[in-house]
Amino acid sequence: MSKRKGNRNEHRSINLLKSCGYYVIRAAASLGEFDLIAMDAFSFRLIQVKTNRWPGPEERTAMLMVPRPDNATVEAWRWNDYERKPHIRVLGSCQSND
Repeated sequence: MSKRKGNRNEHRSINLLKSCGYYVIRAAASLGEFDLIAMDAFSFRLIQVKTNRWPGPEERTAMLMVPRPDNATVEAWRWNDYERKPHIRVLGSCQSND
């Protein structure tokens, strides 16, 4: 059940990003740091998608340790049950929409 919910929220995230003009790569069944990589002409977004929780401290540290270009953000997207939009946190920064 939780795997299906996670897949659904990854696809919801992909659709949201595509509607904003991003090209999105999904790491299906990934056990790595990121579920999605979104890019446009100017930036990269490295995204971990979660359902009803934020990544734990070890997960956040691992995400921030991944080498990335200066124009890439590391983000955690949390989809809560019955909500239409994700809560987004940009890690390593003070930005968030939550």
